[in-house]
Amino acid sequence: MAGAQWSATFTLRDDDGQPMNITGKTFEFAIRPSATDAAVPALVAVAATATSQGYITADTTTAVVQVVLTATATASLGTGCRPFALWMDPGLPTQICLVEGAFYSRLASSP
Repeated sequence: MAGAQWSATFTLRDDDGQPMNITGKTFEFAIRPSATDAAVPALVAVAATATSQGYITADTTTAVVQVVLTATATASLGTGCRPFALWMDPGLPTQICLVEGAFYSRLASSP
């Protein structure tokens, strides 16, 4: 819901089902107007350093990555559906998109 905190947890596994080695890896979660949009900044972009839009935490033992978006970040999206992506090592030659999908948001009336 637009204007509410949002979070998602992603468990990263190797092909053999074991936790992926993410030691030393960096992550970025971005929401953009379209999949082809490359404008800087993205509508919403979060990484390990907390900002007014949120943050990412990564547990290197369990290979669990948690993305948290603040109410401010989701409010800026209003109502609509936009593409999101979770990147590992963004901006590096080894960058890889781990998860992509549609981020739905809608405004809700006050109680």
